Amino acid sequence: MKSFSLIVVFLLGLSSFAIASKPTTPTSTDKSKFVTVTQAKALYDKGLKFCDARKPFEYAAEHIKGAISTYYNEKGGKKNKKAVWDTSKDKFDVAKLPGTCVYYCNGPACWKGYKAAVTAQKNGKVSYWLRAGIPGWKKAGFPTK
Repeated sequence: MKSFSLIVVFLLGLSSFAIASKPTTPTSTDKSKFVTVTQAKALYDKGLKFCDARKPFEYAAEHIKGAISTYYNEKGGKKNKKAVWDTSKDKFDVAKLPGTCVYYCNGPACWKGYKAAVTAQKNGKVSYWLRAGIPGWKKAGFPTK
């Protein structure tokens, strides 16, 4: 029984380390406009476009109602999950983006929404970034499809 307890404690510690070491997105950006869930909802109510930067199958499963799929194909692994990253391996079709959009993905640990918003802004688009992503949107009870 003692060895079982030690294994459980070890596994819990290991999982805590894995969660703590997962890189999270910045809490703001100077390349696009950071918005809270409440601010994003106000933009939504004004009719602003929302752009889902997640994988197409995630978008198909559920997305913010009215959002368009604008998959940010992120490459480079964990070393590329930082505020200034190597864009040479990433794929993102900026030409197909609307002029103004609120970008989002799967929340603070997901980099696709951040990278999409920053890349769009660098390419002359007006971009907002919803760091809380779809989890924050859903938690607030706002519409999804």
